[in-house]
Amino acid sequence: MPAQPAASSTPINRQRIAIIGSGIAGLSAAWLLSRDHDVTLYERAAKPGMGIYSVDIPWADKSTSIDIPLRVFTPAYYPSLLRLYRDAGVRTETTDHAAAYADADNRLFFHYGNLQLGKRSLSFPKLLNGPLLAQHLNLFNTLQQHKSNPDTDQQSFGGFLQQHSLDNDYCRQILLPALATVCTCDYDDVLAYPADILINYLTCGVMKDGLMRASGGVDEVVAQLLESSVSLRTATAIDHIEEGNDDVRVCSDAQTDVFDRVVIATQPHHASQILSKLPSAQPRCQQLQQIPVVESRMQLHTDTSLLPASLMPLAPVSYFLPGDENRPEATVDLAKAIGHLRNGPAILQVWNPLRAANPQSVLADVTFSRPLVTLQSRQAVRELRHQDASQRILLTGSYLCDGIPLLDGAVESSLRVAHLIGSSRAW
Repeated sequence: MPAQPAASSTPINRQRIAIIGSGIAGLSAAWLLSRDHDVTLYERAAKPGMGIYSVDIPWADKSTSIDIPLRVFTPAYYPSLLRLYRDAGVRTETTDHAAAYADADNRLFFHYGNLQLGKRSLSFPKLLNGPLLAQHLNLFNTLQQHKSNPDTDQQSFGGFLQQHSLDNDYCRQILLPALATVCTCDYDDVLAYPADILINYLTCGVMKDGLMRASGGVDEVVAQLLESSVSLRTATAIDHIEEGNDDVRVCSDAQTDVFDRVVIATQPHHASQILSKLPSAQPRCQQLQQIPVVESRMQLHTDTSLLPASLMPLAPVSYFLPGDENRPEATVDLAKAIGHLRNGPAILQVWNPLRAANPQSVLADVTFSRPLVTLQSRQAVRELRHQDASQRILLTGSYLCDGIPLLDGAVESSLRVAHLIGSSRAW
């Protein structure tokens, strides 16, 4: 059994709580609250949302589940997620995300590998490019110098790069493709990010700590967080909610259910739609609408002919940069990145596929959305975070963090909600 946080000394008033959305924000809120409250978790898809796009494939005389997208994290930037996983009993493992970069002709021009030394990751060049390496060192030296500069929270990342003459080949060919993949957005969106957010991410230790994943993938995360006491209602789309004098009603096509509180754990544009018929929520709807959301496409296939040729074993991650696109094509060979798939045939997960894979090799093709952060949306997020214990309708989600909207921001946001409602599991 996983170790549990010490119970709170303050008595907790047991409540009926609805959580709308079962991504990592909804699942973490459900886990944090289900010991002390009666929790109903709504999901519009046929299964919990964190694994909505997962696919089962044949593997070693059985089948295995593949996460889409692959969820990875670095310890320094994901402390809340790691604490949640530890307390809930989710196993973790290190994963290799060393990368190779190929040009429009699919020829490598930058390639590095990783050595795992205990809990540290040491990168080394597989294809030495002197000018790019020198620009890399200069960039990270500059980032470290400005890590604590308060002025960077009023500046875009693109403005920061131009101010410090960092808009060079390394930035355009290495840094921007990597950040566009992490943030799942266009290069222009990366450049519009608040500078302090990306500076903090790049200097948090990701280059030294390396990356991790849940050993059992999304299936294990869902299984450990979704306890039997939680009432799960899948294939249930919520149309709107209504607020009474002493309760909140959750309305779907099928029925209306009554709760003491509702936690909306969806993307901001979906949260705005759910709140749109509630007059008292109009200010929050307007703030939610100021948060940009962008779509991404991801494909799973086995067509290795699209990988760049390499004289040395190719890194698990490869970027294809045709030069005239506003996003890279980023490919992860899951057979090199996931422990139980290693030494097997290549399984390629491709974000933003720019080239057509052999149709017979395609295992999945999905589209999903992610929130962005801009200097303008940041103020709306700060206002939305001002929630208090008297509110019966609360918001949670990665977009409510003061950083890149990733898994940790979702857990951090759910922790704040759990503290407001009351939870003996919240640390």
